[in-house]
Amino acid sequence: MATETQTVYTTSIPTHIPHTSAMQKLFTGKPNVLHKRRRNPFQRLVDCVQLGYYRYEVTFGLYVMTWTEKCVANIIVLTVLGLLLWALVFYFPSILYHKLTRLAWLLTGHSDAGVRVPGIIDKHGKYNSPSSVA
Repeated sequence: MATETQTVYTTSIPTHIPHTSAMQKLFTGKPNVLHKRRRNPFQRLVDCVQLGYYRYEVTFGLYVMTWTEKCVANIIVLTVLGLLLWALVFYFPSILYHKLTRLAWLLTGHSDAGVRVPGIIDKHGKYNSPSSVA
């Protein structure tokens, strides 16, 4: 029993692929079809935000999720970022004050060489939260 083999390769593929009209305009220096007109700053900001969100989706794989999965993932990310911002606003000034007074003590050797930040640190050296200062 003889079996016939067929080749997958064909010789009918052209060796030269002609340029399209857009490519010819691109290479000849005539006005480009792909040229974008100038956009105002608001449109450029919107484009920048859309590009940033697209990069976020592609980097973390959100583009393969359904709409509800994207919402859940984005809510988690926004919650974590919100908590980080909250910690930065409410806890960082007191930590920074403590570390700066410690640095001043290390450099000068005096315990009263504290850093005074008006509005945040009162005259007794006690930290005031931003809500109590206002």
